[in-house]
Amino acid sequence: MKVFCFLIIAIFFLSFRPTSETSTKNSNPGYYVFVEDFTNRSYNKFIVESKDSVGRIFKNYFDTELKLGDVRNPIFINNGDYSFYIARVNVFENAKGKKTFRHLKYPKPKQSKRAKLKPVTL
Repeated sequence: MKVFCFLIIAIFFLSFRPTSETSTKNSNPGYYVFVEDFTNRSYNKFIVESKDSVGRIFKNYFDTELKLGDVRNPIFINNGDYSFYIARVNVFENAKGKKTFRHLKYPKPKQSKRAKLKPVTL
């Protein structure tokens, strides 16, 4: 009887769940940026939808001539004063109106046959 009640409740809750079409319709490609400042022990989180905004954030924290290139996989940079993490995500608005995100699924890096071999000890 308990299983039957749980089944009825589960069907009831699943009937009011938003469809996947509406959740993907409102999602946009974007970037998640997490910057940690070790000098004053603070951190900032950014959810942006354009590459220009990511470049501006990168320039604010790093005085360098390097530019942030194409982001295919998550990038982590640590120079002692700042820790900078960037990843591509799907950005969407939740029911409360705040921007949230879902991480993309990245392919696993391929290992060569040589990396799978056990090291030889003498």
